[in-house]
Amino acid sequence: MSSVDTDVLIIGGGIGGLTLAAILRKLAIPCKVLERTEQIEPVGAGISLAPNALRLLDQLGLYDEILQSGQKLKKIQITRNKTLWNTLDWSMVEKWFGYPVISAERHNFHNLLYKAAGGEQTVILNAKVQNIVDDPKESSVGVILENGQQLCGRLVVGADGIRSLTRRVLAGAADDKASNTIRFTGRVHMSGITSPLEHLGSEEIGVGNWLLYDDSILTTWPCPDNQQWFIGVKKADSTAARDRSVWSNTTPEMITDVYGDKFHPFAEKGKFSEIVDHSIRILASNVFEEVEFPTMSKGRVALLGDAAHSMTSFFGQGGCQAIEDAAELANRLLSRSDARLEDMSCEEISQMLSEYSQSRQKRVQDLASFSANYARLHTADFPLGRLTRYLVYRFIPSSGWMWYLQWLYGYQPSVDGLGERGE
Repeated sequence: MSSVDTDVLIIGGGIGGLTLAAILRKLAIPCKVLERTEQIEPVGAGISLAPNALRLLDQLGLYDEILQSGQKLKKIQITRNKTLWNTLDWSMVEKWFGYPVISAERHNFHNLLYKAAGGEQTVILNAKVQNIVDDPKESSVGVILENGQQLCGRLVVGADGIRSLTRRVLAGAADDKASNTIRFTGRVHMSGITSPLEHLGSEEIGVGNWLLYDDSILTTWPCPDNQQWFIGVKKADSTAARDRSVWSNTTPEMITDVYGDKFHPFAEKGKFSEIVDHSIRILASNVFEEVEFPTMSKGRVALLGDAAHSMTSFFGQGGCQAIEDAAELANRLLSRSDARLEDMSCEEISQMLSEYSQSRQKRVQDLASFSANYARLHTADFPLGRLTRYLVYRFIPSSGWMWYLQWLYGYQPSVDGLGERGE
């Protein structure tokens, strides 16, 4: 095998991969990100960043920029058809946990991470990975691209999403897409982001909406200047393709066919179609979730983010969990303070990654279970679901939500070698 090109090869230039690259850059650990697309194009309209991810982003020096380009979530209005059930004071999150929940346009946030990771100096575009070769007899792991090029690193991290090739390699089936143990949930997400809604005023800034209809649900999150990031959820029809994630050629008409006549409190005449008319980006996707949770490492190869633990997006934790993974993996790298990667044996690197996997396994399983259960509550998809949802959403006060979310938002991983607040 050829000489080592870099210490860490990261497959996938999404949120998890770029976060890890940004950490390693700060720690002066050489790395490269292999991104299969010809240009960085994040999938999705918006992203929710919670306290359990923001502490690390603060360490990376990105928090102030996120505040400037994002919107703190102040309130959540819960509406059943046209009846307001409750208003939750979500500004309490910052008082309880030190950081708020921030909604941001995904493209802007992705660009921040790309720059923090080193941009084109770190990220190799159009790098389509075909195989990974981890031979214990060799001093490095080889990553083979479709064009025949081979890159070598001391370890490899697969951050390549729910249909991860890295994961298939770990399962010993690089060519078998069915080896990914994700399951279609039977739900479809339709989402988008709008231009600023000029008819809204200061009272609507920072206000999110959970809208519960008889046949579907809709959520809108506030973005800067009264932009609205919306996510609609409905049951998939019988013709929906089970083998794809993001739909191609999504149109505004596809959104309005499902939600156009639904009530929304921020629409001038009450119909959601008025908000869709202001869309600047839309997409639809099938919703998948993890069912088996295999190990997050094997040999000198590790998994990160959706490649390891895909979960429903009902509580907005997919990106946050990838950021948590990146923090924990970086801490494992730093835990061998007496040895650099180049001085570690294959067995030592494998053991280090195994410790990373073990440290994350319970947390991500708990999160995936919580996300799936919350999805069932939000859609009332279980016996007595509508009654249970009514009691929870109508009568539990904001402080009750804060008390419960301590297990989620109170855990705020950081990287020991980064200092505090972008030092």
